[in-house]
Amino acid sequence: MARDKEETKARILAAVGKLLAESGFKSLGVNAIAREAGVDKVLIYRYFEGLPRLLQCFAQEGDYWPTVDELVGDDSMVDAKTLADWMAYLLSRFSDNLQERPMTQEILRWELLEGNELTRELADVRDKFALDSLKFLETKGPFPPDKDIPAISAVLVAGVVYLMLRTKSSSTFMGIDFSSPDGWQRIEAALNSIVQLTAESKP
Repeated sequence: MARDKEETKARILAAVGKLLAESGFKSLGVNAIAREAGVDKVLIYRYFEGLPRLLQCFAQEGDYWPTVDELVGDDSMVDAKTLADWMAYLLSRFSDNLQERPMTQEILRWELLEGNELTRELADVRDKFALDSLKFLETKGPFPPDKDIPAISAVLVAGVVYLMLRTKSSSTFMGIDFSSPDGWQRIEAALNSIVQLTAESKP
């Protein structure tokens, strides 16, 4: 009996992820989740008490944001010498990683409209990633006293996230086609140019 319960809960949680990735956050209702999981919606209320608690459980089990270690890998293999080089590298890897996370993109879209257990969990994970990234960058060189590296990073990451979320409704922005790899390559080249200009101290 306990095994059946756990299997059913797992199916319900899997259904949340499938709907979120394939149909977006607007599809997440108790009826739709039950239908996708192939269970009676009564079981969602029995095991999770309703949608808020279900989203909370889903959030606690999810892997929605990369870690610094995941982005960097073996840093001895990275061709980066200066703080600006490392910032550009992290931004490029972050952009690539986020493109491969449709579920995370949907949660971010949802967050723009309302807060819930799932968007709050992602916000906590995202804040930790930001702090870990800054700590990592500090190991690659002191932050220039005349440059606000955290603020510069925040603006650039926000730009990447916005462009990523916008591609669902429109594939072009400022004449750049984001439906092709070339579009994102142009953005990554631009990020590198911006970082090289803004993250180094003036002589």
